[in-house]
Amino acid sequence: MDYGDSIDRNLLRLLEENARVPASELARRVGLARSSVQERIERLERRGVILGYRAIVGRRDIDQSVSAYIFITTALRASQRLFAALRGYPEVLTADATSGPANVLCRVNVNFLEDLEALIEELAGIEEIESVTYSVVLSNKINRENALIARKAQ
Repeated sequence: MDYGDSIDRNLLRLLEENARVPASELARRVGLARSSVQERIERLERRGVILGYRAIVGRRDIDQSVSAYIFITTALRASQRLFAALRGYPEVLTADATSGPANVLCRVNVNFLEDLEALIEELAGIEEIESVTYSVVLSNKINRENALIARKAQ
């Protein structure tokens, strides 16, 4: 994927470190006008280089949310349309193209098992999807993801 010129790459690095940096501060750091920075960010979003922004929320011990992996089989020619559709589901935390019997793997988080069931039923109705299976996460034993994100933010 083309990440643009050195200014675009610098903007991406700054946004990965802290997506809440105001455009005026980004402009100061890269030596451009605020409007130019906003135009560049909008262009990167349109091109799919910037896929979105998210809040990283610390889970409390009393959190009873349900995490699961959803395995989706779809025709390869339909996978891009499927990924576009999956972006519309806030429960879908990640969606990866994979090898093997299921060619899409999604990590999802919902409030209740009933919400997972409803999500799976809804996904199964998407025309591009041939089959859907899932595995519920019983407990998380290793999670380096938040530590990695925190390190990048420093």
